[in-house]
Amino acid sequence: RLVFPVYEYGREQGNCTVIGGYVYRGRARAAERGRYVVGDFCSGIVWSFRVVSGKAQGLRTEPFRVPSLTSFGENAAGELFAVSHDGVVYRLS
Repeated sequence: RLVFPVYEYGREQGNCTVIGGYVYRGRARAAERGRYVVGDFCSGIVWSFRVVSGKAQGLRTEPFRVPSLTSFGENAAGELFAVSHDGVVYRLS
């Protein structure tokens, strides 16, 4: 079954590669619960949004960048982390 993306961006918004993430389920930032976090490898831009009826809503560019973003991770408590190609792990809460 073909499923279309819920969010797309062009080169004017990011530079090269989508790095998929996680839906935030932690407790440190209660207002952020349910937001999907995604980023771009080259620009380091991180966005978040909610998925409602199969579409991205409330798209927001986060106030930080992760240089050479390669991955996201989640701990047992649902808190999110981002990993840089340089080996740095950032806590996103």
